[in-house]
Amino acid sequence: MKIEVEKLENNKIEIKVEIDKPNTNIDKLIQYIKEFEKTKIVETKDNERKTIEIKDILYFYSDKKYNYCRTKQGEFKIKSKLYELEKIDIDFLRISKSCVINLQKVKQFDLSETGKIVVKFDGNLEQQVSRRKIRDVMEYLEERGI
Repeated sequence: MKIEVEKLENNKIEIKVEIDKPNTNIDKLIQYIKEFEKTKIVETKDNERKTIEIKDILYFYSDKKYNYCRTKQGEFKIKSKLYELEKIDIDFLRISKSCVINLQKVKQFDLSETGKIVVKFDGNLEQQVSRRKIRDVMEYLEERGI
């Protein structure tokens, strides 16, 4: 196998892979490249653009007509739609019309109040599961044995 990488104009690169016979490693490489772009999200704060690692996001939410992501460092305005963000990774779950949580960052699911689920994160941050999404969250908890 031979790999050539060439940097082009306008922040583009060209990758050429030459193989002797069909190889599953090539398919894995292609999948890795496609998935790599999903590991980061671009946000805006004070008219500055910044890249945030997906693994650092606690949750995404919408407020009025804008969408935001919340990290331990603060909240950031983003351009992505919530329905796109809930598909970004298997660990993201929609808990309401306006919130998608990162299950890897959940500290606790509080079921103490009848008919309600409150999702708790570090730093005293909370999000409430909507009535319509309680079943989805309960199924998730049962699947994971939580």
